[in-house]
Amino acid sequence: MSVDRLAQAAEYRRQAQEIRTIVERIAIDEAREQLLETAEHLEGLAKEEECKVRADGSKPQPRSEA
Repeated sequence: MSVDRLAQAAEYRRQAQEIRTIVERIAIDEAREQLLETAEHLEGLAKEEECKVRADGSKPQPRSEA
């Protein structure tokens, strides 16, 4: 499970960088600000996923009853 979360964190970071690359190419201030806010949000989501990985590493995983 932690691999999935790390992969999700990496995807958020990839998207954030993609947005920053777009921002460098546009000059409209409002659009730039919105894109930068989205990139920051994605960075926050990446950090949350990484924190979940660390938390899961210190706690036993619940077993599903199948």
